[in-house]
This record gives sequence, structure tokens and C-alpha cells, in this order.
Amino acid sequence: MDKILDDILKTLPLEFKERAKEMTVDDFIIKHHFGLGLLIKDKYFYRNKTQEQLIESLGHKKKYVFLDGDVFSGIILEKLYERITTEDK
Repeated sequence: MDKILDDILKTLPLEFKERAKEMTVDDFIIKHHFGLGLLIKDKYFYRNKTQEQLIESLGHKKKYVFLDGDVFSGIILEKLYERITTEDK
């Protein structure tokens, strides 16, 4: 999970991060679901050769039992938001 977040963060411009800090987590996820969320789903979920290990790393929480690309991208967007909003300034 951390590798995915690090990879995404390397590509995000500073302006994107600054705007994210002005949003709530829900607003961030909704706003980026069809843009960045689609990229996350395609690149890091469907084309991930270690998908089973990735799912296993999330644990056995009830909300991950039927994990699909949309749920996965939502998880990543939420974690990305947390990373962006807790970065040192």
C-alpha cells in the first residue's frame, strides 16, 4: 500500500496537494473518483500481478470481503488524502 501511495505522490503537483488540504476526505474521494480513481483502479488493482498479496495486506476487515476496483480506489484515495493532509509543511 505504501509503495502505491509513494508512486502516486511523486506524480502529483503541489497545487493538487494544496487544494486537497482545503477539502474534507469525502469531498476529495468524490471529486477524484472518476479521474485519479480510475487510474488507481486500472494501474494498481486490475494490472497488479500481486493483487492477492495486496488484498491480503489490507487485512480481513468486513468491508474488504468483496473488494473490487471501485472499493480499492476509494481506499487508496482515502489513504492518499490522509498522507497529503498530514505532510510536513
